[in-house]
Formats: sequence, structure tokens, C-alpha cells
Amino acid sequence: MDKVVGHKVIDMKGKEVGSIDLHPEVFGVKVKESLVHDTVRWQLAKRRSGTHKALTRAEMSGGGRKPWKQKGTGNARAGSNTSPVWVGGGVSHGPRPRSYEFRLSKRARRQALCSVLTDKVRKDQLRVLDSLSVETGKTKDMASVLQNVGVGRYGAVIVVDELGSSSGQLVKRAAQNLGKALVLPVSGVNVYDLLRFGHVVVSRDSVKALEERLTLSKSSGIDQ
Repeated sequence: MDKVVGHKVIDMKGKEVGSIDLHPEVFGVKVKESLVHDTVRWQLAKRRSGTHKALTRAEMSGGGRKPWKQKGTGNARAGSNTSPVWVGGGVSHGPRPRSYEFRLSKRARRQALCSVLTDKVRKDQLRVLDSLSVETGKTKDMASVLQNVGVGRYGAVIVVDELGSSSGQLVKRAAQNLGKALVLPVSGVNVYDLLRFGHVVVSRDSVKALEERLTLSKSSGIDQ
């Protein structure tokens, strides 16, 4: 894809106030769906706790006494009431605690994130604002902003420079009761959350910070 230029910039009322040149290595790459798929699997696998566990016959209480004598009762022979063939006995080959993580290179994760961002641009799902802030942390303020920029019906990932800043905290507080909105810092933008929501709302400054994050060191990749 050629260099993306002239993407419009709007204010919080939805009016066009200028334009911005988007970096072609972030917002103008070839979309690689296979890498996007692998990255989503990688993120979800890292989130799995893997604490499932079934008790084996050795881990169950009881089982020390032979239920009945070997011969003469007419019953099948049995040596322990914790045997897997007994109801309430141990489980053979059952689930054990494990990690579901698998390795995915930082380069692949970076390419997947750039693919999703490029797709957002192609589908006109990227809203670049000249500034993004709210005076109070009230939900109605953020709902009004999202409605003005045309994403209120679809939901959006709202990207701020830093969640720890006072403005970032206000934006997060104003959006936390909106079911179709998620606030992320530039450092926390990831493939899975971008795909969960229809649009991306980001300020002009945050676009530059995101481009810097993804182009600063392509060889070392990114963390997600």
C-alpha cells in the first residue's frame, strides 16, 4: 500500500479541522491475516490461567483398604476404592496444571498490529482528533464525544498518551461505564482489543507516539 497522506483530523464535535500524514510502515502495510490470527491466539493463550486439575488415584483420600476379599464374593476383584474404574475414584489422564503460552516473535506481533491499524484506515474506522480531553469524568461527556465523531453506535478503542496523567484518568473515568468503549494508553494498544471494537479514536499527539513506538526499533519488536 502506498503512503497514507491527508487523513482528516476532526475536533471533538466532529468537524474537520485539518489533516495528518500517517506513517506508511504503521498505517500503510500489507495486511497479513495469518499473523493477526496467530497474535490473537498468542494473547488469549497468555491470559489462560491453566489451573485446571483432576486428582489421580494417588492423590485421593482413602483407598488404603481392599474393598473386599479377592475371591468368594462373586464381585469383580478390586484393590482400592480410588481406582479410576470406580465412581468417585481418581481420574486417569485427566487435566493437569499447565501453561498454554507459545512463542511468537516480536516482529510477527508488530506486523500483526500494523496490519490491524492499516485495516482500520482502509475501512474508515480511524478517528484522529486534534485533541482528546474531557473537563469532567462524567460518562455523558465521553458519550457525547463518541456520538459526535460517529462511533457511538459501534464502539471504540480510545487511545490516550498516558493513563497515569490527569487528563488520561478523566478520559478513563468518563468511558468506564460505556459498554462499547475501552481506554488504552499508547503502550497498551494491542491486536485483540483493536479487533473487539469497531473504531479507534486517537488524538493527533497519540498517533505520533504510536508511530514512534512501532517504528523506533523494528528489529527488537514490541511488547503486547
